[in-house]
Amino acid sequence: MTDADGADRSTGGDRSTGPDLNKYPSPPAADAEYWQPYDPYTPYQADPLAALDQLYPPYPVAYPSSPFPGPYSPNPYLMAPHLTAPPKTNAMSTAAMVCSLVAIPGVFMCFGVALAPVGVVLGIIGLGQIRDRPNESGDAQAWTGIIVGGLLTLFCVLIGVLWFAFALDGL
Repeated sequence: MTDADGADRSTGGDRSTGPDLNKYPSPPAADAEYWQPYDPYTPYQADPLAALDQLYPPYPVAYPSSPFPGPYSPNPYLMAPHLTAPPKTNAMSTAAMVCSLVAIPGVFMCFGVALAPVGVVLGIIGLGQIRDRPNESGDAQAWTGIIVGGLLTLFCVLIGVLWFAFALDGL
């Protein structure tokens, strides 16, 4: 019977034909310079090769730094997008403007008499809601509804008074 190293063990062969121990390096000695225990509390020592990296910049600079916030700003907090939603437009102020503007041609078709005062009332309600709700906008639409609706209401009242005066004058 033979070993893994080829020696015949059954006949009590010579052990001199065993494996060659010079083929493998011997383990390092305990006092070797590279066989030191790791101490996590040793003070930090700078890398001696780090001085060579100063000759080359870490990356090429494509754009000069800008003092203004934007996509090329060096400050990452100035580059953050605004996550607030734009203010919502008040529905009453939009309805006031639509009613008042539709009442302009409606004056000549006899339904503007009803729409113009509705535009004024909706505009006043819309201004009150915008004042109470800071996340809504639409001041200009409400004021447009109030002014145009008020002027058309006065115009309709003036036409009604003149028509009634001419009707009574003819009798």
